[in-house]
Amino acid sequence: SGKAMAAIADAVRPWMDLIDTLRSQGIHRDLPLPQIAVMGDQSAGKSSVLEAISGIPFPRGSGLVTRCPTQLTMKRMPPGSAFRAHVSVSTPGPPPTQAGYVSSPEELAHRIEALMEALVAASPDPGSSFALESVVVRVEAVGCPDLTLIDLPGIVRTSTAGQSTAVIGQVNALINHFLAQERTIVLAVIPANQDVATIDILERAQRVDPEGVRTVGVLTKPDLVGPGSEPEVLSVLRNERKPLKLGYVMVKCRSQRELDEGLSPEEARHQEMAYFREHPDWRECRRDVLGVRTLTEKLTTLLVERIQLALPILKWELQSQLELVERELVPLGRNRPKSVRQEP
Repeated sequence: SGKAMAAIADAVRPWMDLIDTLRSQGIHRDLPLPQIAVMGDQSAGKSSVLEAISGIPFPRGSGLVTRCPTQLTMKRMPPGSAFRAHVSVSTPGPPPTQAGYVSSPEELAHRIEALMEALVAASPDPGSSFALESVVVRVEAVGCPDLTLIDLPGIVRTSTAGQSTAVIGQVNALINHFLAQERTIVLAVIPANQDVATIDILERAQRVDPEGVRTVGVLTKPDLVGPGSEPEVLSVLRNERKPLKLGYVMVKCRSQRELDEGLSPEEARHQEMAYFREHPDWRECRRDVLGVRTLTEKLTTLLVERIQLALPILKWELQSQLELVERELVPLGRNRPKSVRQEP
């Protein structure tokens, strides 16, 4: 119900706000913060999952669509509130002209794309089609969850025409940087029509998280699973094959045609659940492994739990660093140095 959702939002928001404030102060450059990073192959359906969670039509297509990390902070607003968003970049100095407030999801999608272009153009590598700095998006809307996600570029296998070969190494280094942080939850986006044993992001996550305690699997494109392959997908969804402590969720996102036809996020949720109810195989699954709403609630709960666990240690780490800096300042003295004229 609406009241229940509002109560959950009230409980969740302060924790999210605290970490978002720390991140806005640049703390994440020195200390790893609890966060969820969205990872997967270029064609895994990452943009569709983000768009399903947020209601924002993220850039889609083949190739390197996400051309730099995108930090997406969402805030649920009461019914009747207007859509409001702000978009900027993580680089110091004056923001690009495309930064600022936005009043519609469609305009926001265009701005995100324009800022990605601006960051790539400002990249030190002249041949690069990719930037290490982030686009920072804040969205306040009725349909949004209280959640922050960091979307990373898809894994690159080969450089296409006009792309620098360095992009493969750059994207890999960025993904590995996030994978290595023990406070990062990996949201591994996996097409359901591919053999889970061959999924690169799961292999990479397993190297840094062998117990699977900070990896969540998201199976996309269930409608593309070939006849006869359903039992294999079910064994993954039931966490029997390639098991993760946090398990898997299957989602069916809006297709490009449905987007073009103007299917709303709310209608898409209804259609998604109808699809799962009517499918001869997926309907055998427990409800808590199906649907975008399930995924959103799972991620919100998980992130709040991780923030609560990490805060005492984060506080200690910050105090230790502060004391260290204060000790380094002691030899410099408290008073302002005397000018040459004042010397006896």
